[in-house]
Amino acid sequence: MTSKDDGGSASETSWSFYSWRSMLPGYSKKPEDDEQKPKQQQQQQQPSLTPQQTKTLPAGNDTSEPSPQSHQVTDYEEGERRDIHGNIIHFNRPQNDSDEPTGLTTDACPDTTTTSSPPPPPSLTPAAPPIATKNVKLIDSGSTANNSNTSSNSNNSKTSAIKEVSNTVATVSKTMLKRKNVVLPNYYDQFPNVHKSLITLPIGPTEVLPSNAPVLAPVQTGRFSAFMKSAVDAISSILFSKTPPAIVAPAQEPIPRGTAGIRKVVIFGIHGWFPTKLVRTVIGEPTGTSKKFCDEMDLALKDYLRLHNVTLDPEDITLIPLEGEGKVLDRVDILYNNLVRNPTWRHATQNADLVLVATHSQGTPTSIMLVARLIQEGLLRVDLNDPRLQRIGVLTMAGISHGPFPFLKGNLIVRWFEAEAAGELFEFMDSESTIARRYREGLKVVLSSGVRLTCVASLEDQVVPLYSAVMTSIHHPSIVRAVYIDGATYQNDFFTYLISFALRLRNAGMDDFGVLVHLSEVVAGSLYGEGHSTIYDEREVYMLSIRSLLEPPKSLTPELARSEPVLNHFRAKQRLNPFYLPWGMRGMAEDIKARGDESLAKGLEELQRLYSEWNPVTKGMKEIKYRLEPVRSKL
Repeated sequence: MTSKDDGGSASETSWSFYSWRSMLPGYSKKPEDDEQKPKQQQQQQQPSLTPQQTKTLPAGNDTSEPSPQSHQVTDYEEGERRDIHGNIIHFNRPQNDSDEPTGLTTDACPDTTTTSSPPPPPSLTPAAPPIATKNVKLIDSGSTANNSNTSSNSNNSKTSAIKEVSNTVATVSKTMLKRKNVVLPNYYDQFPNVHKSLITLPIGPTEVLPSNAPVLAPVQTGRFSAFMKSAVDAISSILFSKTPPAIVAPAQEPIPRGTAGIRKVVIFGIHGWFPTKLVRTVIGEPTGTSKKFCDEMDLALKDYLRLHNVTLDPEDITLIPLEGEGKVLDRVDILYNNLVRNPTWRHATQNADLVLVATHSQGTPTSIMLVARLIQEGLLRVDLNDPRLQRIGVLTMAGISHGPFPFLKGNLIVRWFEAEAAGELFEFMDSESTIARRYREGLKVVLSSGVRLTCVASLEDQVVPLYSAVMTSIHHPSIVRAVYIDGATYQNDFFTYLISFALRLRNAGMDDFGVLVHLSEVVAGSLYGEGHSTIYDEREVYMLSIRSLLEPPKSLTPELARSEPVLNHFRAKQRLNPFYLPWGMRGMAEDIKARGDESLAKGLEELQRLYSEWNPVTKGMKEIKYRLEPVRSKL
């Protein structure tokens, strides 16, 4: 211990010790401590005790603080540290920078104490160093058995707390990884031949399909008895009015694939329904603008081209955000006039090799009618004999093809503030209405011209039901259907797989027997949620549209791509018959068995396994499982 003859070194040491201790949590420093502490320390200093003398002290007298002198940084050697109680902590130095410390031990230094100082508060005990969370060994050499047990219990509690925090961090990390947004079903899982050609072979010149290429149309086989087949078909025809697409033989003409020949690109962005200015002053301006759709599609296209070693100059990509509010037909006229009156946009549209259209909500029927008008007037080149044939793809996000949810028709906001523009949307619920017939005429023109249509629904949409966003009553091989699921609500369970599997059947040219219609009501989001709007922020949605256009399956021939669509009658109902769902599931299972598709058969087996493990918690999900119990064996 340093004496007074050392030139005041003890005072300076005491000063630095108390200044350092004042920064610890739980210690409240008094203003007069700065002046009184050094003087009191000099007056109360006593000769240090030897280790033998320390051990002879009674247990009740071991209540003193360590001397500040024991905490001088020059007291320990390399690889050692001291804690607040004066214990020396040895760190095993790693061999190199990448190695972690293998252990930690502590040696007790002799207690140089005074009897007048109070013990430190419990809150001053420092936490275990973070680097000592693995293979920690604490050696306590306290003066009494009671102190040893207390220190051991404290160390055990610290180790348990560290392990608990580590487990919590691991759990949170796993949860965050699961919260990635998904778009189902996966495009390459449905068309594995496309995935193989893109990964192993570079995208290059146009390829010619062989004469024995598989067809997308349904295959008629007699897998089960004629009596059962006729009975199921009769019941299904009454309940669902199924009209399968016509079977068309494969052709020899080439179909454009890949990035070959893409030199000029035009991207259209067409926004959805905007609320009136009165409502916008309350809820704010809408973010789903046409410019945002153009920008997102532009970024997705550049990512796709970069993946395939293709680079386009900025002037080779023209963004055309078309804006105009009102009813659907009025918007078609406004957007068309805005396009043709702009010479730059019109010239870019006529000379583009690739045309992409991104739209949302009410913009879906508006975009379809606008594209049909551009095709009929020759602004878009779709003739097979044209040497500069354009490839055209339309992405519809949460499209309102079959109207919004029927229960929204009585909503006060719709009735009093949006009587015309929003009220027209409910006319799409009936395929025989005037606006719905005009919309279907535009679909005929677009689909029969070889346009690739990608329809993506939002699972928890509070405005547009699932069946409406994926055009459930329209049958055509050029339509690709998918569902966007927000990562916060994604569950890898039976219900999610059932929706994805039903969409996969529709993409394969099969019917879902009304299953998507009966599942749509269960997944309706809250009216105050954001499921209707979050879909256009997901880059994978735009990427899916690009893949479906530039990477069509080999079974999609020009004849199939330009065939007439099958437009079934549709009328949305306020309430659905709950007994239709098991019959639809039965028909879907029997249709898969009749086709003899091994991939779909495995999907049916996976559906049965997930159903057995499914434990729904919400009322709607429990009702779905109860209604599907009779057809469990068919799955």
